[in-house]
Amino acid sequence: MKSHTVRGEKICMGIKSLMPVLPIIRSHHERWDGLGYPDGLRGDQIPLLARILQLADIYDALTTVRPYKGAFTQEEALSIMMEETGKGWRDPHLVRVFADIIPMFRVHSFPDLSRLSLNALAHSVESFRKDPKSERSKKLDMNPVRMVG
Repeated sequence: MKSHTVRGEKICMGIKSLMPVLPIIRSHHERWDGLGYPDGLRGDQIPLLARILQLADIYDALTTVRPYKGAFTQEEALSIMMEETGKGWRDPHLVRVFADIIPMFRVHSFPDLSRLSLNALAHSVESFRKDPKSERSKKLDMNPVRMVG
């Protein structure tokens, strides 16, 4: 796990357009108190963009289901991040700013599509193709926006 920052940096090193993000890739697991990896950077020694990416990375890891854990709620994730900040792991100013703006990005839940039948979808598409002048087709003909396939 601890080698993925250096390995990621090495993989991207040969791609000229990624040169500006190499410090972000390398330093996104550094900690505010200097006990992170790979270089043990502390405080403002950690590139700002690496500190910002770190917060997004942590938030994503906490709020999404992983094979080893369930997803935390937004409130639980922010609480964990604040607790870690209290331990000296994160940039306190950035965590406060992150906590202030993250509610703007709340994702509304989508309906459960796990029961969607691919066979029913395929049948529907096939029916549409066989009857191009169906009501649905007429509605599409009235729409001036066309998708080029």
